[in-house]
Amino acid sequence: MGKTALVFGSSGLVGSALVQWLESSPAYDRIRLFLRTPIPHSQGKTEFIPVDFNQLERIAPQIEGDEIFCCLGTTIRKAGSQAAFRKVDAEYPSKIASTARQNGVKGFYVVSSLGASADSGNFYLRTKGEMEQAVLQAQFPEYGIFRPSLLLGSRKEFRFGEKLAQWTMPLFHWMLNGRLRKYRGIRAVDVAKAMVIAASMKFDDHVFESDRIAEIAKNHNI
Repeated sequence: MGKTALVFGSSGLVGSALVQWLESSPAYDRIRLFLRTPIPHSQGKTEFIPVDFNQLERIAPQIEGDEIFCCLGTTIRKAGSQAAFRKVDAEYPSKIASTARQNGVKGFYVVSSLGASADSGNFYLRTKGEMEQAVLQAQFPEYGIFRPSLLLGSRKEFRFGEKLAQWTMPLFHWMLNGRLRKYRGIRAVDVAKAMVIAASMKFDDHVFESDRIAEIAKNHNI
């Protein structure tokens, strides 16, 4: 019998690609997407579950399965404040992780950021680092923390700074080699692919920086 995957953040750049990889993978018989906007019916092996992230306890019994894929993320500009940003990028993933572990979920795979550290002087990177710490504290038997550099792909929303970086980044790729290779932009579809592969292959490492993510996506098939 195939596995059940639970996905949070399926409408974003990485999350939407992740769902496509999961739906095409024979390893999964059931995919549950937790969405703010309710969708009234299921499609194939994919089930849609409406969720109010400020009241996660209401759907706590449904946060059960084999693996969680968490792609939640926003920007301070979109969130409106640092506190609102921290809710989405740290507090929600932390609550999901603790609830999932209590429910017996064995695997947790989450998108973070290159440079994430709970000790960082940068608010964004510190928030991501605190989220990572919460995931580690949940003590999942299997887990993966993915730290991509600049994500490449077409978002539903327009982010000028990110789009400008996407246009200019290829001009500097030739300079980013060796230890600097991890700073190259990476396709969101490759991040998603690497997450699904890591959940199946159980690599010895658990924290994947951008260059390692690209390597996994290139060298392995789903």
